[in-house]
Order: sequence, then structure tokens, then C-alpha cells
Amino acid sequence: MKNNFWLLIVLLYSGTTAFTQIENRTLSSSRGNSILPTDNYFAKPVQLVDQPTASILKSGDVRTSLRLYENGGALGRLSVGISKRFNFGISYGGLHIIGRETVVWNKIPGVNFQYRLVEENLKMPAVVLGFDSQGYGPYWGNKNDSSAVQKKVPFESRYSTKSKGFYIVVSKSYHSVILSGLHAGLNYSLEHSDGDKDPDVFLGIDVQISRDLAAMGEFDFAMNDDSVRGVNNGKGLLSAGIRWAFSNNFYLEFDIKDLLSEKTNVGGIHRILKIVYHGSVFSL
Repeated sequence: MKNNFWLLIVLLYSGTTAFTQIENRTLSSSRGNSILPTDNYFAKPVQLVDQPTASILKSGDVRTSLRLYENGGALGRLSVGISKRFNFGISYGGLHIIGRETVVWNKIPGVNFQYRLVEENLKMPAVVLGFDSQGYGPYWGNKNDSSAVQKKVPFESRYSTKSKGFYIVVSKSYHSVILSGLHAGLNYSLEHSDGDKDPDVFLGIDVQISRDLAAMGEFDFAMNDDSVRGVNNGKGLLSAGIRWAFSNNFYLEFDIKDLLSEKTNVGGIHRILKIVYHGSVFSL
């Protein structure tokens, strides 16, 4: 358990400590100007609530986040821009990290990568091919978890929101009165313990309301997840969130997930809080 705890700490520490100097410099240089330029990851997010976009980190850039979710869960995530077209990242977390119950760690760390197939221009959207083994929410099938969800679906070994697995996503940004982006993707998850091996489709939108405030929404058709569709009349997963950038490199995000879900042992609306940091090693 101690090794698992330190892995989560290392993910968060390595993504923030090395970039303290960046934060100090950018705060001083941004006074009197817009906090965030239009090519910032706040304006062109690499991820919505759960769904990926076709935006990726630039070479040498780093993004780290802490996601707090139901049952005292916490998930640390660290992503690095390896080159102009390729990103790589890892993630790890568990349940009951906050609270009094015994901590239930995820079985293995998650890994993810993204490769930019097509660059965005005035006519063409950006296209990214990726893989992500990290699902979201409680992990079903963990023998150490005595939660109601685990008792409801003891036969399944998967995250409550399945990992994306292999995916392709298309994104197009628009800048008129406000900056916004539209996203659509197709994915094939490798989590098949429920016997559902169908591909899935997801859609998303983000809108930058002001220089430091943005909203987003997403819809996952959940065609590969009969357990989820069974508690929301087959309507899929609708989620929304809002982000506040309190500096050039940090922002807070509050999400409401599964808005169409009925309140059951498996379903129900979830509230999520994220703390996100991004920076560049070349700015040190």
C-alpha cells in the first residue's frame, strides 16, 4: 500500500515542482494582459470531462492533474509532449484515499499515448489517434472493495466508466465572437468483462466564456456499456463542466457527470473536482 501511495505522490510532484519557476515568471509577465493566449491548453483543451480531444501537448510540455471523485477517490495523471506529434502519459489512483475506509488502489497504473495524424488548418480539423487504458470512477471487481456498486456487479472487472482503449478523435476550433471547439471520436475499449465488445462514439464541445473561464459538455453514446445504458434508459452519458484559470499554468475544474442517469447502485449523478497544471521544460 505504501508503494501505491508514493506512486500517486510522484505523479503529482514530478509534474509541478520542476515548473515552479515557470509559474513565477508567467504571473509577473501577464499583469495587464490576458491571462491565457489562444493557443493555451485552457483555450484548446486536451481533455473534456472524460473524453479526449485532438489537441495534444507541444514538444517538451507537461500536464499534470489531480481528479477527486466519488467514494473518496483520487486519480493522478501526468502527460508529456515527446515531440510535435506524439504525447505519452501515465495515471494512478484509488478509492477511499479521502475518508476513513481502507484505501482500495487501482489494480495497475493507466497508460496513454496520442499521435497527431493531421494538423488543423482553416479547412481541415485536427485528427489524433490514441490509446488510453485509464477508466474513471470506482474499479469494479476489486476484492478489497465492499461498496454497494461492487456488490451489485461482482462479475465485472472494469472501471465504472470504461477506459477509451484505442480511439480516433477529430477536433475543429472556431474563433469569432468567442473561442470554441467541436470534437467527435470513435473508440474501442479493451474492458470486456461484461461481454460487451461493441465500439463506441463520443461527442464534445468547449466554449471559452472569458479570458479565464470556460465551459464544456460531452456525450458518450455508451454503445459498449449495457450496464450504464441500463440505468439511464439507454440514453448514454451526458456530462458538463466549468473551468476557472487562476493563473497562466493552473486551473480548477468542476464537473457534473452522468446527467441522464437514474439514481441507483450503479448509476447517479457524480460531482468531480480537478486541479490541473501545465507548463514547458523549455521555459526553465
